Amino acid sequence: MNIPVALALVSLVFLGLGAFFNKVAASDGIYFPPFTMIVSVAYVVMAAVVHVTQKQAFALTARTFWIGMLVGLFGSIGYACMFYALQKGGEGSVVFPIVGLGVLVSVALSVIVYREPLTAARVLGFGLAAGSIVLLSR
Repeated sequence: MNIPVALALVSLVFLGLGAFFNKVAASDGIYFPPFTMIVSVAYVVMAAVVHVTQKQAFALTARTFWIGMLVGLFGSIGYACMFYALQKGGEGSVVFPIVGLGVLVSVALSVIVYREPLTAARVLGFGLAAGSIVLLSR
């Protein structure tokens, strides 16, 4: 197995665990703003640990700042909507697969912006992903 696939699998596990604990927090009626601030602290600590262990200069360009702000804005809006969907009684087995379809947005934009090839297998994958969400959300 190559390194990118191994890292993607680790990401799958930990992001899945994080999503599950969002359901736990929402089910417990935890108030979203302070909860999100605590989550953000964990991100900052993780970024600091990675930065220190990689021993690279801390560089912050305007492009890095604005792309980071966009990622943070889009992510926080999506995160808040997912959290409130769970808190309003949404079932994790319905909400998580729908949220997971966000990968289709990323793939479509990668094909459009970076001209990545759109093969028959990828089109089939799009269809299967969408079909699986329909089945999971019923």
